[in-house]
Amino acid sequence: MQYRYRVMAVYIVGLFMTIIDGTVVNVALPTLADEFGVSSTDIEWISVAYLLAFASVIPAAGWMGDRFGTKRVFVGALAVFVAASGLCGAAPSLGALVAFRVLQGLGAGLITPIGSAMLFRAFPLEERSTATVGVLSVAVVAPAIGPVLGGVLVDNTSWRWIFYVNLPIGALALALAVLWLVEQREETTTTLDWRGLLLSAAGVSLLIYSLSTGPENGWLDPGTLAAGLIGVTALVTLVVVELRAEHPLLQLRLYQDRLFRVVNISASTMYAGFFGWIFVLPLYMQTLRGFSATESGLAQAPQAMAVFIVSNLLGKRVYRVVGPRRLMIVGSVLTAVFTGGFVLVDLDTPLWQIATGSFLRGASVGLVFVSIQTAVYATTSLADTGRATSVFNTLRQVSYALGVALAATVISARLSSAGGDTAAAIDRLPAYQWGFLAMGLLMLPTAIASWFIVDDDVAATRGLTPAPASVGQ
Repeated sequence: MQYRYRVMAVYIVGLFMTIIDGTVVNVALPTLADEFGVSSTDIEWISVAYLLAFASVIPAAGWMGDRFGTKRVFVGALAVFVAASGLCGAAPSLGALVAFRVLQGLGAGLITPIGSAMLFRAFPLEERSTATVGVLSVAVVAPAIGPVLGGVLVDNTSWRWIFYVNLPIGALALALAVLWLVEQREETTTTLDWRGLLLSAAGVSLLIYSLSTGPENGWLDPGTLAAGLIGVTALVTLVVVELRAEHPLLQLRLYQDRLFRVVNISASTMYAGFFGWIFVLPLYMQTLRGFSATESGLAQAPQAMAVFIVSNLLGKRVYRVVGPRRLMIVGSVLTAVFTGGFVLVDLDTPLWQIATGSFLRGASVGLVFVSIQTAVYATTSLADTGRATSVFNTLRQVSYALGVALAATVISARLSSAGGDTAAAIDRLPAYQWGFLAMGLLMLPTAIASWFIVDDDVAATRGLTPAPASVGQ
């Protein structure tokens, strides 16, 4: 097996494990609340603590990979995640479980950006669409498998197995990483930018905390408001500090690159709407319609299937012929239409219609995701790839939280006006319909931003011009 495919295989196994973990745990939260005898508000810290730790470490990933070597950091992150998974499964109390989830989040937060950097350094520009399709297939299939697997594990075994399931997958990922990966590090003598690290960790984690708790606690809640204001202040300060620093932690100067800047802007609203819909659909199906978690997960499965089919059979070919600009414009408009189209669901919409809408949405967004992942680093040097993945993944994580927060806020506001959770189902239905519509509208700016992509900038990724050789081919 050529080295680049070994890198892809290792990254895919690690990515699959981290994505599955998040979706499996979310399904098990009600069971965990009963197990520990706590409220739903307290049990949410199992997810929130993981998310905050995950987001806070991403900005440092690029520097760590360049300084200590991508293989060393990736293997270390895998080891931390797997060990923390075992500790989570054996946790004797809620406090211990939350603490171990923080450790787990720190490991997971390094796996994605470091793995991305290794992947795109290993694949030459003209073959990056192949790398993108492989990773994208896992990234959309895993969230569909997670809720189903979580439901099976929780219903038929102990809740501890939602964490223990990571142990065999993690052992495989570790073995492959140690055997297959080649150490790579950029020549750098720069010390860690502590100001950038503290500001980025505080800013990103506090902003995501505010976005996560705002819909439930209210945006004017003192804790939520304070976290949001401090987070935004820290991020504004971060921009000023990093642009002036000689060796910044986050290479914000990468935004001077037209392609990198435009694709990041385009991706932000697409990711927000994409994950926001994933948040709304289970609420509509389980809270309003009474479907089980397994049925809710199966309703999303056609979306993952469509992304897999489109990206593998059409994505690479269409990308090379048409280019990312038109693909992203058309794909984002169609995705927005199919997402917002869920506004038409009601209390009697059959499951097959929901699944069909899910499939059409997946077919559309697959074209957009292939374009984003293939094009985003096309004009980034190999030396800057590690830092670029940190910047891109930080923005993606914030976009994810923003989309979910907006969806939750819209639903919460409409439910309040309808009489709350105890109101009749017919009165609560518009809240979820508005949530779907909001996510569709949120995706439309992607089409506008994509208009400014210049296809000539990504000619090498389409095989139209010779591309410089990548490391480790």
